[in-house]
Amino acid sequence: MSNREIGGYFELESRLEFEYYPDFIRLNSGRNCLEYILRARNYKKIYVPAYLCPSILEPVRKLKIEFEFYPINIHLEPLEIRALENDEAYLIINYFGLKGNFIRSLSKIVKNLIVDNSLAFFEQAIPNVDTFYSARKFFGVPDGAYLSTNCFLKEELPTETSWNRCEHLVRRLENGPIDGYPSFLDNEKYLCGQEIKSMSNFTYRLLAGINYRSVKIRRNQNFQYLHLKLRAKNRLSIIDTELDGPMIYPLLVENGDFRSELIKQKIFVANYWPSFLVENKQDSIEYDFSKNLLALPVDQRYGLLDMDKICSVLNSLI
Repeated sequence: MSNREIGGYFELESRLEFEYYPDFIRLNSGRNCLEYILRARNYKKIYVPAYLCPSILEPVRKLKIEFEFYPINIHLEPLEIRALENDEAYLIINYFGLKGNFIRSLSKIVKNLIVDNSLAFFEQAIPNVDTFYSARKFFGVPDGAYLSTNCFLKEELPTETSWNRCEHLVRRLENGPIDGYPSFLDNEKYLCGQEIKSMSNFTYRLLAGINYRSVKIRRNQNFQYLHLKLRAKNRLSIIDTELDGPMIYPLLVENGDFRSELIKQKIFVANYWPSFLVENKQDSIEYDFSKNLLALPVDQRYGLLDMDKICSVLNSLI
């Protein structure tokens, strides 16, 4: 008989219905998905785009794997594709959910491809191509990631615990984003250097209760609305607008110094990634993206009235 407790006080209410990726490996973070792949495949070297979140290099450095940066172009695609040895891997990032079609084409000509869908949760994995996702970039969860692979580690993984790292989620819900931001930073700091663990039960329950169809519809509508209104101002050529739940609307402007003005209007835009302003030359693509790309929110919390506010504020600034 099961040892499950019956009765007593109620836990946090959550609908346990279905996950979006029930057949994938559940882990605690996207960077640990990459570590899982590198260890399982026993890669000795990895090529990574120069424009990436620095945290993705954490497992590479931890495992002391050789890595080499490759440049990208204004279309968020590699400038060139090189041939790989059998023990080398090639990491491609699906930037903001915009590069799905390109990556599918790339998968036909590049072996040992690793797809980072941390910024593209709803992009379906390509069969037999290692692919990973980060949940907290799309949903209100403290951690959690999914990994699609056919190569497995033999070791048993410990399970993550996240009940004590939800303060930023609750504070934002009740008091707004500014009040919860310090706790958010604490949670981000915790995730640095963590060993590979299975997804926490708390995060799993939250992810199993999301109406994913509704989320995708709202994100698609918001993205298309912003693209209709702002594409004439956008230096980034967004050719593929047949998207499925994009992360943000990336607006590349001539000068992104007015980011602080958006924040004053309570429009919070993420900065991908500020470290490039120090590490790269001012005439580089990476510097341009870091300084001048405005990541406009299109997620499920907002509707077209919110998109109108964003457009109104931008029209007064650009």
